[in-house]
Amino acid sequence: MIRQRMVTLIAFGMVVLLFFANSVEAAADDPYTFLEQGTTLIDSNLFTQLEDYTPYEQGVVNMDDFDMVLDNNNYEMYLNPDGLAVRFVDKDTGFVWASDVINIDDYELSGSWRRRILSSIYIDYIDEENRPQGTSLLHRRSSENPEVDYTISGNTIHFEVDFEEEEFYLEYSIELFEDGFDVFMDTEKVDEYGVNKITKITFFEFLGSSYEDDIPGYMFVPSGNGALIRFTESSPVNSTYVARYYSQDKYREISSHDTMLNYPLFGSVYGVNENGFLAIIEEGSEYTQYNYKPPTFQAEFHLASAIFLLRENYIQNVSGGNSVTIYEKDIKDYNPHVSFHFLKEDQANYVGMANVFKDYLIEESILTTRTSGEPSIHIDVLAKEYEQGLLFKNNYIMTSTNALLDINKDLVSNGVDNIVYSMRGYNKGGYSDRSFDNYAFDRQVGRASDLKNLDVLFYYDPTVHYTDSSVVPRHTLQLINMTPAQVGIQRGEYFQYYVDIDAFREEFPKAMDRLNEYGGVLLDGISNNINTKEGMSRKEVIALYDELVFKPMPQIRPNYYMWDNTSLYFQSALYHNRSRFFTDSVPFEQIILSGYMPMYSQYLNFSPNINIDLLRLIDFGVYPAFLITDQPSHLLSKTMSSELYATYYGNLNNYIYATYDKISDAFMYTAGEEIVGREVLAQGVVKVTYSNDVVIYVNYSNDDYTTGNQVTIEALDYKVER
Repeated sequence: MIRQRMVTLIAFGMVVLLFFANSVEAAADDPYTFLEQGTTLIDSNLFTQLEDYTPYEQGVVNMDDFDMVLDNNNYEMYLNPDGLAVRFVDKDTGFVWASDVINIDDYELSGSWRRRILSSIYIDYIDEENRPQGTSLLHRRSSENPEVDYTISGNTIHFEVDFEEEEFYLEYSIELFEDGFDVFMDTEKVDEYGVNKITKITFFEFLGSSYEDDIPGYMFVPSGNGALIRFTESSPVNSTYVARYYSQDKYREISSHDTMLNYPLFGSVYGVNENGFLAIIEEGSEYTQYNYKPPTFQAEFHLASAIFLLRENYIQNVSGGNSVTIYEKDIKDYNPHVSFHFLKEDQANYVGMANVFKDYLIEESILTTRTSGEPSIHIDVLAKEYEQGLLFKNNYIMTSTNALLDINKDLVSNGVDNIVYSMRGYNKGGYSDRSFDNYAFDRQVGRASDLKNLDVLFYYDPTVHYTDSSVVPRHTLQLINMTPAQVGIQRGEYFQYYVDIDAFREEFPKAMDRLNEYGGVLLDGISNNINTKEGMSRKEVIALYDELVFKPMPQIRPNYYMWDNTSLYFQSALYHNRSRFFTDSVPFEQIILSGYMPMYSQYLNFSPNINIDLLRLIDFGVYPAFLITDQPSHLLSKTMSSELYATYYGNLNNYIYATYDKISDAFMYTAGEEIVGREVLAQGVVKVTYSNDVVIYVNYSNDDYTTGNQVTIEALDYKVER
């Protein structure tokens, strides 16, 4: 017993010495170096490129195979009874939008692609052997084609399609409006009277497509802040871009390569400022994936479409190391519904698309309250963290309450006086022990009441539990394959567990009450993820979130259906997901929310070029954010927060002063105003117009630029014109 105590005391002494050594090392921390000038890659897909304003000449459109079926003041709708392809003719300009390919005989196409192009829908299904198959409305022999019938009532045409060979039946409708049309499918009318089961359905796969670079224009993809895919002759990627709206459901699959889209839409432009459309998925977006095929993949067309998942699948491991794909027994309980909005003239661009979606959100009462006030800055504070020691945890108080008060005094004395603070890692165990039920303030950090005059928001994510323990907590979500939802972090030294919905649903109101006593809540997790469980749909999860978050509150990257209960938007994306498919980055998200919701950026202290990203904030109308610690950040090197390598306030303070000063000068005339126009004047030079006619010019290039009206914007700078 004595020997055991001596060993314990010796080990404890070693831990104390190690901690002391770390504390001494903390006294010296090298200043951070951020790029200030040099190559800004303004010709890369991380910036918006110069527009090609070449007029699009559509030419003569052969309508011999089409019959007019619907008509209103602005558009005529035509139908090809053989394949049900549709075309919409603008009565004012004569321009034609086609779900097929106009003058298809001009292209060298295989028979299978030709039949697919001439069909209005494409269906994926599985056969009796569980093998994936595909079919369209035109088969190799006309005698095999599905039996089709349609009726017209008012502005709506209703289709009934019987796939007799595949043995399933479905119905869908198209309704013509003054500015576009809707496609609606009633899944309750689907009849699978054979062994085959429908898994996916795609409407109008070729609408908005382009053969290589025949059309001057682009496709819009709602990735991150917003992305364009310009119509080019070839693509650097010979594969398909596939992304789910609102990310993959973790209940079905936990993937480190998940690609998500933020808004339920996509679009296409035929001639910038000439013609375009925006497609808004009104129902079913939570079960929809966006699919883009470049001209280097199979057919030589740029293709983009929304694929509705009517049944999902998962991989189940079986004995012998094998696996089997299991599909859902029943079709999901939703009705695919897409609304296509035609855009003309100065609305036929990504700014016009953003404005159409904004109008839609206002009409749906999702965007309701206009923002006002002065420019501000977000300072996120890491309070406490730990690393695993030999016997005990090595705790690091990275920012105490007293230290934060001193930091605030320093900021205010240097002119930074409109600050939104938030704090993470204030709980027992620190940031790496956060959980849905671990949110009590740790006395080692101080008292929450110490910060009452700062109105600090306290970070809370009820969907995850972090720890260094490999013992699965009882509240962990069980995946569909009956394994716990967990992820190993840093070579298995730490673990992330996804929390079962029922567990955090019960705890959430208690957490809100406690954290609001502290000062306020900064919500993460349920703001941007939809993870279900057995017997629960994604629609039901969204409804639950709406029930839990019943009043406006600050949120981190909230999905659009949470915006009606979002007061402040944090970590607004400054880039798309950097896919090689994309050609441009555009501030689609920021245009939508401008004038309605204050937006704060991702943390500038993790930017490889803080000066360029500061210009990007001024371009996008976004306020800056920093994540700071009072203690040097190298103390985090062996913790789960080791990626937070540049947080030490002693090295950041001058950058924060300068950033606040610069954005205050830029936004003092535009705070609370809407972005109504954005134009690239030259490579790296952008003109942004606000609803009060204030113009901000941003010059990302290394050369001064003078506009046609003799406004000079210095290199790597901006200018406000009133």
